[in-house]
Amino acid sequence: MSKLSATLEDYLQVIFRFQQEKQFARVSDVASELKVARSAVTAALHSLSKKGLVNYQPYAPVTLSVKGREEAEQIVLRHRIITDFLENVLAIPKDQTQSAACKMEHSMDAGILDRFVCFLAFIGRPRKKGTSWRNEFQRFMKKGTATRTCEYCVNEYLRGLEQEME
Repeated sequence: MSKLSATLEDYLQVIFRFQQEKQFARVSDVASELKVARSAVTAALHSLSKKGLVNYQPYAPVTLSVKGREEAEQIVLRHRIITDFLENVLAIPKDQTQSAACKMEHSMDAGILDRFVCFLAFIGRPRKKGTSWRNEFQRFMKKGTATRTCEYCVNEYLRGLEQEME
């Protein structure tokens, strides 16, 4: 699938949230949440529908397709990872993290996001006394730990985030 614009990703994210709350979204719900005109929502829904991401008919409730739900879940997860990093590593106040995470999530390349996840997984495990974080993290990225690989830790971290999102 072609990369979605930041705007279309925002629409998917909002529809996803409404669908979780009440099984569907309405054009007026999305317009109100994103603070845009209903005509803008309708245009976005047409675009998302053509890409096979939403089930949309004029005047009917909007739902995500299976493909749209998968895409939305990835967007929400990406947002959660960045928010976690900003709040729990950089100690940025919660009232500032949502806006910053939203801006970052649209421009962050998958490889960089993977590195964020690796770092979050890394700092969640005990550190050896007398070693620098930087050197130990570089070793962790290359070799994993004695009992775990980086991939294992990343999957463990992501499972924890997904459970929090449910």
